[in-house]
Amino acid sequence: MNLNTIKNRLQQILPFEASALILEEIALQSSYIPFNGVGEHLFRKGDSALGFYWILSGEAEIIIPGKRSIRLKAGEMAGLDSFIEDDPISFDIISSSAILDCLFIDRRCYNRMREHSEFNRQMNHMVMSCLRNYRGLLIPEEKVYS
Repeated sequence: MNLNTIKNRLQQILPFEASALILEEIALQSSYIPFNGVGEHLFRKGDSALGFYWILSGEAEIIIPGKRSIRLKAGEMAGLDSFIEDDPISFDIISSSAILDCLFIDRRCYNRMREHSEFNRQMNHMVMSCLRNYRGLLIPEEKVYS
């Protein structure tokens, strides 16, 4: 995938207008990773979270044994929670579509993204989304207080 295509995909998945310069910076500092088949592992339980995947197109799935899985679509991030906490990946994360295009964001790229206020706000939103998804699956309903 070329630089302009990555920039266009990023702009499509962002809930805000980002400058072409910022999009190019992210496209250049991240690594484009395509997955070509259902069931390919992005992460296996226990992997080190040296970065996370930002889904450009397609879908991935977080597999939680004994619970329903969590579907991730374009614009969402796989492994962000473990990356931020600097913990091993808690669950298998696999591709769930025939084509899955992702950017792999490492610590250097992530720190650079956080310097931009809109991306910082987006990262905070994604972390909260992870917490909402996991809380509903991992904490028994009778233990969740409103």
